[in-house]
Amino acid sequence: MNDMTDLATRLGERAAGAWQEEAAVWLLATHGHWLPELERTGLIPDDGDGHSRIAWRQVAIACLSAGDGPLIGTLSEWQVLRLACLLTRRHALSLANLSLLDVTNRRLALHAVAWASGGRAWADSLALLAA
Repeated sequence: MNDMTDLATRLGERAAGAWQEEAAVWLLATHGHWLPELERTGLIPDDGDGHSRIAWRQVAIACLSAGDGPLIGTLSEWQVLRLACLLTRRHALSLANLSLLDVTNRRLALHAVAWASGGRAWADSLALLAA
C-alpha cells in the first residue's frame, strides 16, 4: 500500500458514518491531486496516534485565495477542492465554475454529491461513474 492510499484509508475511517465528510474525502482521494497537496502543506495534521483529519476550515480559507497561497492547482482542480469543502456542510464557497470540470471530474463530482445526500450505497446504485 502506498502512502497516499494509506492516508486516504485513514481519512476515510475517520470520516466513517458522516456521509458528507466520507464523500468529500472520497472525492479528494479519487481525484488524486489534493491529498498529496494538502499533506505537503500541512493541512492534514496527524494527531500523533496515527489518526489524520483534513483541516477543512483552513482548506476553505485557502480556497478563497486560490493560487495566492502555498496550495497549487489548476482552475479545474480548485473546483474539485471547493466542492469537497462544500460537501462537508461547514463552508459556503462559490461553485460558479463547475463547467471547468472535464467529463471524468464531473462524474466524480456528481457521485460525491449523491453520496453526501444519500450515502455510498445510494450513490453507487445511480451508476454515475459508469463510462
